[in-house]
Amino acid sequence: MKRLGSSLPRSSPQKRFFGAESLSILSVLICVGGIAFFAAKYTYAIPNTPLHFDGWVDSALEKLETDGVTGGFHRHTRPRTRWEVAEAIARADERIAEGRVDPSQIHVHLLDKLKLEFERELAILSAPKTGHGLRMRGAAQMRTPRTDSQISPAVEGAFHYHVSRRITLYQEFEAGKFTEKYPIESRSASRRLKSWHSGYSADFKRVYLRFPVSKIDVLIGRDQIFWGTGNRGAVGISDNSPPFDLILLTGRFGRVKGTAFTAQLDQMWHDQDGPTRRYLANRYLAGHRLDWQVNDRIEVGISELILYGGNARDVEWQYLNPILPYYASQYNADTDDNVMFLFEGAIRPIDGARLYGEWLIDDFQYADTNDPNAVAWLAGVECNGLLASKKLSVRSEYARVNRWAYTHLVQENQFTHFGSFIGHRIGTDADTFYLGGEYLIDADTFFAVFYEFERQGEADVQDRFRNEDSESIPYPSGVVERRDGAGFRLVYEPLRSWQLNLTYQHVITRNKAHQNGVRKRSNELELQLHYLREFSL
Repeated sequence: MKRLGSSLPRSSPQKRFFGAESLSILSVLICVGGIAFFAAKYTYAIPNTPLHFDGWVDSALEKLETDGVTGGFHRHTRPRTRWEVAEAIARADERIAEGRVDPSQIHVHLLDKLKLEFERELAILSAPKTGHGLRMRGAAQMRTPRTDSQISPAVEGAFHYHVSRRITLYQEFEAGKFTEKYPIESRSASRRLKSWHSGYSADFKRVYLRFPVSKIDVLIGRDQIFWGTGNRGAVGISDNSPPFDLILLTGRFGRVKGTAFTAQLDQMWHDQDGPTRRYLANRYLAGHRLDWQVNDRIEVGISELILYGGNARDVEWQYLNPILPYYASQYNADTDDNVMFLFEGAIRPIDGARLYGEWLIDDFQYADTNDPNAVAWLAGVECNGLLASKKLSVRSEYARVNRWAYTHLVQENQFTHFGSFIGHRIGTDADTFYLGGEYLIDADTFFAVFYEFERQGEADVQDRFRNEDSESIPYPSGVVERRDGAGFRLVYEPLRSWQLNLTYQHVITRNKAHQNGVRKRSNELELQLHYLREFSL
């Protein structure tokens, strides 16, 4: 049997956006006082740029790119560095000065806000051999955890030291009540976060040293990775699992951005062959990708990922090679590692509109065989500037993960990290759809109404293919749980001041917990109230 990839997940709506100077502190307190009686749900978020605990920077930058203000940049390889954001801001200024862009009022306000935030980086871009500094940022918060309607305190902090663009030392931590911050949906022999008391814990999310070697940026430490075109998740590698301890290489060569990494994952007990062959497996993940900005309107990418492990197995040098094809290497060596390919692309046919998609191949049959294809895909569209003010946007996104995607015949090679899916949050045997209308009140205030559904079949990441008649198994399989939700989101995010992120939705769940006919209605509310401050030297 010949296979492309190998078979064996669930990951992320992102945190958003902007807020208004016109909102008073009294208005914020009224909003906070009105939410204490609702249930809660946790927010997932695409990794933000360093020193940011909110999503307004990436959201503002991506709106400006979709509307044609910044021109194209490597949008799909995230998180972005502060230097990448500063370069996009500088390019937008050049395009406006040359008369190639006629920005609306909201575009100007967003650019002005970005310039204030990245003032230091913009200055260093104009004088690259000078400048160093220390920045410390902290946010005291009140928020609702995922499984508790009570409002609880939390704190986030970050330390950022840089010597011009040559060296960056970064540390970011979070302390609060987030017992289920990373959803556990598979087994692990390790624990990422230890609960202190009543669900409180601390998480050093991103801790790394970044420095250049010739034209290659080297990152050593802990960081998140998000590869893909989506706004609300990625079928390849996303932020649903805990951050990785890794070595990451990044380089830009004209319009092509290359990225490669190797990371150590959690350990897992192997017991699928019975108690006499039980062992503790070491596990590793490696990946590389090319992100090609064809022009200002088209971006395409290709990635290859490999997850491998085993009894006393260590990091393998072949997978440290950033240009070695993983699939060919493991196939010729007759090993059974979990290889995946990701193909993606986005196009802006006109300013203000963007079409995008991703296709993941975990297992693809290119020879005569009865084995099923294990694939996942995502597609979406966004349209901005639907009013004269250019403030209204409509976006829609659909993601589907087939039953045997992310799985693998070897137990420890499943696509998880500390029991959380590395891929899309919905995991195997599932799909989800989102439709939303979003309005920028001003550069600080964002309001949206939305509808979304999610279907979950009974299969999970540990349901390996066992020569079943795959064509007779429906998708999703078994008794399908379906969640339909409609609601609104209000976000107020000024610079270094009070910030508010409030989301409410009414949810109808059918066949809850895969029990046929069990139906439940619920009100879910997510709250984050921040007070953000910064200290600089």
